Amino acid sequence: MKFQVNFIFIIIVIISNIKLIFSDENYSIIFPFTTIEKKEPELTTHYNMTITNEVMKNIFLNEIFINFEIGSPPQKIYLRVSVNSDNFFISKEDAIFEKKYPKKEGNYYYDQTKSSTFKNTEKKGDIYFSHVHTSEYVMDDIIFYTTNEKKNKINIKEFQFFLANKVNGPNHGIVGLKNYPYSEKRDDFFSSLKKFNLIKNKKWFLDFENPNKNGNLIIGNYPHFDNNILKSSKNKFFDLNHFEKVYSVVNIEKWDSTWNLNFNKIYMRNASTSNIEEIIIPNENFKSVTLNPNFGVIVGSHNFKNLFETSFLNKYLNNKICYQPVFTLNRNYDQYTYYYYYCNASYIEQMKKDFNPILFEHKEFKFNFSLEFDDLYFKKNKYIYLRIIFDEFSPNWIFGSPFFSKYNLFFDSESKEIGFYSPNINHHILEENYNKNVGKSVSNILLHILLCIILIIVGIFLGKKIYGLKRKLRANELEEKFEYKPAEKQLENY
Repeated sequence: MKFQVNFIFIIIVIISNIKLIFSDENYSIIFPFTTIEKKEPELTTHYNMTITNEVMKNIFLNEIFINFEIGSPPQKIYLRVSVNSDNFFISKEDAIFEKKYPKKEGNYYYDQTKSSTFKNTEKKGDIYFSHVHTSEYVMDDIIFYTTNEKKNKINIKEFQFFLANKVNGPNHGIVGLKNYPYSEKRDDFFSSLKKFNLIKNKKWFLDFENPNKNGNLIIGNYPHFDNNILKSSKNKFFDLNHFEKVYSVVNIEKWDSTWNLNFNKIYMRNASTSNIEEIIIPNENFKSVTLNPNFGVIVGSHNFKNLFETSFLNKYLNNKICYQPVFTLNRNYDQYTYYYYYCNASYIEQMKKDFNPILFEHKEFKFNFSLEFDDLYFKKNKYIYLRIIFDEFSPNWIFGSPFFSKYNLFFDSESKEIGFYSPNINHHILEENYNKNVGKSVSNILLHILLCIILIIVGIFLGKKIYGLKRKLRANELEEKFEYKPAEKQLENY
């Protein structure tokens, strides 16, 4: 009996260690996203300022929405992604919305009455300044997808989130990626995922499949920690030896704080000469760039505007091939004025030849990021709209989806670091660190396997000891019975 108990115990230990081995595998949570454009105005025979302004505003506001599956049966809804917000909430189907921002047409809302797994909690929501809403904490089943093909779909029971019954503002449901570590009232999206062991950290990146359109939001790992992330031609350098991180100047104390990169030099390359000739931007002391994929444009600095027109656009503007209107936009409770350009599409090939690539030198990444003409235009009927616009007063730059569509940047919302894989970086020294730190998971697997082998050997040894001892005792018992029983009794037993 003792042998059976020990054998069962050994089997349990082995199974638990095998389970532990496979639980160490790194994977990430993946959310397909798409950009949903607003309905554009109907075109008349002739373009007018109202129409061009509306077209440009739709390009400017690059609304990124992830697909969210919630409830039983699952309801598929869209939640807006904001990289500079810490908010996470979903709106009810029958929530109250402002007249200025009425209910949208489409799958943006959740109907809790249709879900058999919906539950209330004792927590109550509150009103928040970043995206004002009145909400309460609730629970329901939510389906998550991972980069691991063997564990592609995970259904989390009783996932907690804020359900809004009143919303003031344009965002009727949002997933914020900024992280807010000091709030005792609510969880951000990362904290909610960590509670269910879906992620181990607060790292994320946007992987655009089509420029400015759709792709995947991936949360939980840098690619060199997750072998499940596909290494395509676009991201063939997803290796620790090519990876570098820098700190963002994001200020977590401010509700409207943003991600920023500081560049060492911003210049243009003269495309009209065979030699590489740099056109340095005069007085470009401000080399801080705000990163916001929710913009569908590049916002250039005020200093760069003059150089851009002088070196490239003036001849098209003077000949009425291109036009420079302005539009105003309310953003973060402030009003902004932007200059933009639209041009006759029949001149597109000539404009490509005349365009001087814009380069952004980053010494720590050892890389010159570039914006070419093909990165910066959008064709609409007989006109092209340039995706580079200019703030009337701001000296700073903003990189929107044209930059994120071309380059992968990696964000850590906890450490406030921004990472990049550069072909010009080769950290040979880091291989040792990789083996020591990153390779811990491999070491853990080997230790678990070794432990299993040791336990099996010990189990077999103990089993043989116990079984051998039992056989010896049994043999002695039989011998004693044989020696001390009278002969008559033995014959009677046969």
